[in-house]
Parts: sequence; C-alpha cells; structure tokens
Amino acid sequence: MSPERRRAIGELAAMLATCGLFLIFENVLDLKLQFLIPCTLLWIAYIVRRLVKERTLAAQWGLRFDNLAAAAPPIVGAFAVGLLVLTGWHLLVGGGAMTRGAWIIFLIYPVWSFLQQFVLQALIASNLEKLGWARAAVVPVAALLFGVAHLPDWPLAALCAVAGVAWTAIYLRSRHLPLLALTHAWLGALAFYWVLQRDPWGEMFRR
Repeated sequence: MSPERRRAIGELAAMLATCGLFLIFENVLDLKLQFLIPCTLLWIAYIVRRLVKERTLAAQWGLRFDNLAAAAPPIVGAFAVGLLVLTGWHLLVGGGAMTRGAWIIFLIYPVWSFLQQFVLQALIASNLEKLGWARAAVVPVAALLFGVAHLPDWPLAALCAVAGVAWTAIYLRSRHLPLLALTHAWLGALAFYWVLQRDPWGEMFRR
C-alpha cells in the first residue's frame, strides 16, 4: 500500500472517530466545548505541520486564490440558488426574524464554516477520491457524513446533507475553499433564522 493511500485511510479513520466522539460529548456528556476546543487545536496543529512539510498541499486542499476567477461562477451560482430558496421559504412559509446579534453571526460564522468545509472537503471528500472512489460515490457519502455530524438535530442534519451534495460537487471541480466557506456561512446563518427559526448567537451565548 502506498504512503498516500495509508495517509488517506488514517485521516479518514481519525476524522470519523473525531465525529463520533463529538456526538457523544455533545449529546450524551453535555461537554461540547470541552471536547471541541482541544480537538480543534490538535487538528489545526496536524494540518499546519503537513502544510509546512508539503509545499504544494495548500493548493491541493483548495487553500488558494489563484483559481478564484474559475471557481467563483459555480460557487456564486449555488449561493444564488440557495438564497432564492431560503428567501422564497421565508416569504411563503414564514420564519424567525433577524435578531440584534445577527450581524455578529454573519461576521464570525465564516471562521467556523471554513473549518467545516475543510473537514468535509479536504479530509473526507479528497481522501475518498485518493482511495479510488468515483465522484458519483464521493459526493453523496461525504454529504451524508456531513449531515450525520449534526445529529440528533434532524432538521439541521437534513439541510446540511442536502447542501453538502452541492458543496462537495463544486469543490471536487474547483478545489477552492475560501469562497465556498463564505457562502456556506451566509446561507447557513439565513437558514438558522428563516427555516429553523433559531437564533444561533443567542444559543451560543446561553451555552
């Protein structure tokens, strides 16, 4: 087995274990932040170490801006479709109103959405591809895992799985993360307020 294949298997196994433990710490032990903070720091340390050692890895993972012109049209197009769907839902079905802290969510959510997109695309979708999976299989599997990571919140998990299909399909073609993460954050914020009728800033503050 090649070193690249071994690393792909190892990263996938480690990420699946991380997601499983996260669900336990969040939903069973009620220790979400106590697990999330050190775990995130460990993963960031691992990622930085790889980036320092492998100079071409940033581009492979999509941590780049040189391909922005080519990557922007499908990403912005998907964002526009998502925005139209969310606006239509809000106008026809109704939903929660924006709170005073909404602007903070639109500013800080991109940081969290970037980490989520990195995990979904660079550590899951890309590694599945390296193991020889066809994109037709990588996209639904990665999207499903993204949805499962948000259980037992079924409405949120369903939204994430559906959005994950579009995001993963776009990423595998564009290999661009920054703009993808930004549009993810803004659509996610709107979905929280307009579809799920929840205030993410208020929930974060209460925790």
